[in-house]
Amino acid sequence: MTRSTHDKGACALRVGRLFRRETGLSCMVAFDRTLLAGPMERAIDARRTVESIVAARPEAVLLSPGLLKRCGDLFAFRGAPAVVVRIDYPMVGDFTLGGAEQHRLIATPAEAQALGADAVVMCLISGYDDPRLEADNVEAVARTARQCEALGLPLIVEAVVWGARESVELDAGRIARVSRIAAELGADLIKTQFTGCREQMRALVESVPVPVLVLGGAAMNDAAALERFTREALEGGARGVIFGRNAWQREAVTLGIEQLIDIVHGPGP
Repeated sequence: MTRSTHDKGACALRVGRLFRRETGLSCMVAFDRTLLAGPMERAIDARRTVESIVAARPEAVLLSPGLLKRCGDLFAFRGAPAVVVRIDYPMVGDFTLGGAEQHRLIATPAEAQALGADAVVMCLISGYDDPRLEADNVEAVARTARQCEALGLPLIVEAVVWGARESVELDAGRIARVSRIAAELGADLIKTQFTGCREQMRALVESVPVPVLVLGGAAMNDAAALERFTREALEGGARGVIFGRNAWQREAVTLGIEQLIDIVHGPGP
């Protein structure tokens, strides 16, 4: 068996473990926003929040390198959620540095894997004010994809239209464009925005040759709206969700995530 065949098999195995066998879907929880925002409501005690997330048993939990270093023991049991590590720092939108957009890698795939990561995630952002930053971001994703291939480690690319030149209104065509580019650069899975239209989601999914999952965005604080959003994304062909604040920024974290898991997979026996 050649090295490339072996590594391709290892990556496919690890990608498969991010999805539930019975449904072919995945419910992941992203707890990486505090990497950019610092302490947030329901996330002051990070370890306590991670413990509550793990207790709900989503397919995977997205963490920063530092939180995995401090909370890795919470995942140290058979049947624990997979661990996805954020390896970049996207300074766009509310998180620009001195008003200027930037993008930096904060860990290599090998470093994340050494911490215990089952996969890594990084952004590909459309619409930077400075097109040179967009070119640098493309190069970083491509380079990281090659590094992940050498390790057999899945790369999730968060393909989004967050740049200063993008419209406030979500443009389905632009989202599909950046998602397709991310896949062609070597992403194994895509995490992207949902416009709220099933037909547009279906068109995006059909144009991207890897599984697509949707992000949740700002906390809705409306259970019915969150359920409708999730179901419509899945009906549009999304293979699951990677929700952050809509999963953990609530009073009963574990119960709320369990309810989300039921929406994605259907209620358990």
